[in-house]
Amino acid sequence: MESNKYICPDCGAEMLQEYEKPALNLSCPKCGCKIATTKWEEIDLDDTVYSICIEPFENPTMEQIKVISKSTGMNFAASKTFLKSGGILFRGSATEILEKKKTLEANSCLFHIAPTFKY
Repeated sequence: MESNKYICPDCGAEMLQEYEKPALNLSCPKCGCKIATTKWEEIDLDDTVYSICIEPFENPTMEQIKVISKSTGMNFAASKTFLKSGGILFRGSATEILEKKKTLEANSCLFHIAPTFKY
């Protein structure tokens, strides 16, 4: 979240922020004034359907196979075959793709996202 400073409209003190997507709750520690609003990030408003495509690689690790198995619901053998041949793993919204991307990166899986993914 940005480091914007919100000033209390009642007393002028800096308000405390609590962001629980998409709710932005502001409260004044001095006078108790409370304000709630919504705050959407660019990724939340992106309605593009993205695809994560696994790049084929010869010797996937056990962890990589488990990640694919958990993500797709395929059994171990099918997940290993999928990793060796590559293909589309998942299609979804920007926020869904971002979560899958983080998991794949953490497990050193080779992949690309189409169309170009800027998040």
